[in-house]
Amino acid sequence: MDKVYNKDTATMIWRKFLEPDFATAVLSNADPLTIRSIRTSFTDGVADLNPASSRLWHIPAILPDGWALYSFDMLKRRIVVLDPAVGPFGFSNRQVNMHTYVSDKLHSALFRCLQIMFENCHCSCGEWTRSFPVLMIENMEKYNYGAGTTFLAWNFDGEKFQIPVMKDNLERHKNWLLYEVMRTNGNKSMIPSDAIEAIKGSFLAL
Repeated sequence: MDKVYNKDTATMIWRKFLEPDFATAVLSNADPLTIRSIRTSFTDGVADLNPASSRLWHIPAILPDGWALYSFDMLKRRIVVLDPAVGPFGFSNRQVNMHTYVSDKLHSALFRCLQIMFENCHCSCGEWTRSFPVLMIENMEKYNYGAGTTFLAWNFDGEKFQIPVMKDNLERHKNWLLYEVMRTNGNKSMIPSDAIEAIKGSFLAL
């Protein structure tokens, strides 16, 4: 779905998603490139592209606290940690330590994979910074962490969130996401058209 709504060009990819199994493999000390779907996700649609011309590389991860997103900003050479478990009061010392450890491992693995998968890779892994933005003005329930992570990924533009991280906006996003999944090409589930339209009517349609 992200490919459909991205405003990419032949030479610039706005954001690139890697599947969660990438983080799972890395944190298990396994080689992520031994997994075929991960190898494919690196070059899918961008085989001839310099990875540095992608603004954001998003890596979702499932952690003990729930889902989190690590956004690698190629323009500013920084890792932005987006964690829906962090409320309006910011990261605890424990959370900072955990995300520092995880992001360090993902950082090393990502650039190793980029060097292997792209002959024209001209991006460096040195001198990167890390940021821990406070995302929400409200706490998010744990059962929403998964959907919340997709909300953060789709609305983060590298500097800020295009849509505020609030419960009402998250509910609209969940309805919209369900609607888009239902009408995705290749979806073979038998879903009545009136059910899809009912979901569509519960939020602001495109």
